[in-house]
Amino acid sequence: MEAVVRGNTRTTAILLAGLMATILLVPFVSVSASLTTAQSDVYLSCVEDDECLLTPTPIGEEVLSDTVFASPAQPRSLTFEFDMDPEQNQLALLPSVLTSMEIDFRFSGDATGAARPELDVSLILGQSVTDWEFDAQPIPGQSVNEPYILEDEPLNLNGNRVLWPEDVVRLRLTFVLDRPGTWELHMRGNSFFQIDIEWSEDIESRNSDEPSSDLEPQSTEFETSHKGALVENDRDCWAFEVEQHEVLSVFVIWEAVPIEIEQPHQLPNLFMPNGREAPAPEVIVSEDGTETRITYRWRALPLGDYTLCLGGVAEKFQPYTWTGQLAYEGLGPLDPSGFSGTSFYPVGAASLGDENGAVQLETTTYGFLILCLFVLILFCVDGLRHSTSTSLRFGLFAPGVVLMLLGGVFHPLWAGADEVQLDEEYSLDELVEYRLQQLWDVSYPGVPEQVLVKQTGATWGMLDGERLQLRLEVDEVRPMEDGRWQLVVPELEDLRLDEAIFGQVARGGVQTTDQGLLEDQTVRFILLAGRSLLLDLLMLEGLLVVDERPTSTVFHLDVEMVTAPATGSVSVPAWGTRPSTISNNDWVLLQSSLFPDQISVTLCDCDLDLLDVRFTPSDGFDARDVPKGLGLRNASGLIPMATPFAMLGFVFLSLSARIEYTRRKKARDLAQSMFESSEKWS
Repeated sequence: MEAVVRGNTRTTAILLAGLMATILLVPFVSVSASLTTAQSDVYLSCVEDDECLLTPTPIGEEVLSDTVFASPAQPRSLTFEFDMDPEQNQLALLPSVLTSMEIDFRFSGDATGAARPELDVSLILGQSVTDWEFDAQPIPGQSVNEPYILEDEPLNLNGNRVLWPEDVVRLRLTFVLDRPGTWELHMRGNSFFQIDIEWSEDIESRNSDEPSSDLEPQSTEFETSHKGALVENDRDCWAFEVEQHEVLSVFVIWEAVPIEIEQPHQLPNLFMPNGREAPAPEVIVSEDGTETRITYRWRALPLGDYTLCLGGVAEKFQPYTWTGQLAYEGLGPLDPSGFSGTSFYPVGAASLGDENGAVQLETTTYGFLILCLFVLILFCVDGLRHSTSTSLRFGLFAPGVVLMLLGGVFHPLWAGADEVQLDEEYSLDELVEYRLQQLWDVSYPGVPEQVLVKQTGATWGMLDGERLQLRLEVDEVRPMEDGRWQLVVPELEDLRLDEAIFGQVARGGVQTTDQGLLEDQTVRFILLAGRSLLLDLLMLEGLLVVDERPTSTVFHLDVEMVTAPATGSVSVPAWGTRPSTISNNDWVLLQSSLFPDQISVTLCDCDLDLLDVRFTPSDGFDARDVPKGLGLRNASGLIPMATPFAMLGFVFLSLSARIEYTRRKKARDLAQSMFESSEKWS
């Protein structure tokens, strides 16, 4: 019995020891600090004094400590390097700012007490390096140092937001000690940094179609779903049999990825049974922000064994799903005959005013000005005649002339001059043309992807620090529930998105491929332009709100644009700049409430190029989301209430003329009576 108890005790002890060893070893064997959307906190850990790592959980030594002998004349530098271990294993999109960083380094001088030494921080993310500096700072009267803290600090990404697997992730700390004392680097959760990754993807898990190539295509059934990914310059090929049909269609769905790494969606290669490539298909492209759907359609192909290949380019990655369909001639869901033929901007999508209470604005005319000039000439001809009544001349006549000049002449002239478009101002049509030209320029192959992201995401195409000067003509205003007025721009009602976009394609001198299809750059531009132009006009319409009822039909906007957090998908960011007159918080609120629930841009690259731009507006947008203070200025005249001023001047001139006429008549009557009396006695 005693032996059994001893055996059980020994077994229990061994199990407990094994359990404790497992608990202690787990942090070391399960370390995976890859930067992903699910992992934002990275801890500074040292498993040995000379082996420091970046880990997702606090492990290793709690404190590294030592004494140092230094002086201002002979300072000592203490450098720590923390490397990601294991290496970055996912593709990630880096944010523009570091959320936070805390470094708990404590130093106590032998004679000077606690102090904060000078610190240089370098965060290396792939090809980018961001540096921060902390100056030395004494801390009198404190025995414990405060940690070095960074919050919402910009990252110097050098135009490259993409972090590829096996890219370097390293943190370098260099402390400069200029006095003797003891230093301590506290870890185990005390020293860390936080970086919120916007998007990440495990390439290996998504690349499920491998191995496949031109020489070794995967055998498959044509009318089944296939999942895969194009990693850089991959060639993914499938072999299948094509049976009796009239129309052969291949549907490819590309998942949304950051625009920097999006594959160009080149025309797939379809090799027929005789080994030759099939003729160019009809292509229909549809994009909604979450995915890009492309339909390739061939007709009258021979029966037999086919090979379909999709090809990528270097430094690009995108997952996809494709399926095939054999059918007989008919109207498919994306047949060109299903297009509307026109694609107008959906005016009123961001309108919040009461249409029933709309007030029509009258355009400035010069009839009243001409009338006032005519009246002034008549009165001046009469009033400038010799008169002995000084009080009448300066009491009624002169004020009447001044009032009529101000209200009836100078005011309409000033108002007309204020309505003229300045040289540096855009009209709405010119702003649309500028935006399309900008998107066309950045859509060219070879343009840095960061430039494409920056330009595409800029509101109205205006970058940080640029000045937007816009002249708008308004035909009516509608009252809002909060007492403000929303402007209605008639140019938006007649704006055809497809006509404007294809007009830019024509101006750009677009070329076609040997098969007569649009080039990849042109297709990319059309999809980008359809989405970006719709969002730009939607934001403009939503912001056309003024506090006071307008007095004229012309408005001027003059505002500087500054950087703002972008919204929308990672593939195509939107509204990444804002007017400086709107606060960042108000802009973010406006973005979240105004951004459409769904946007769909569909292009048919067929005999007659067609474009549809459709969207589902947000149902949460209301007057409370529209910020005040945009800076819209209504073109105005010289003085308020100009017409009453002119009418008052007319009254003064009329009274002056009447009194003068009465005075002159009495003088004539008196003179006549005097002459009659003298004739009578003679």
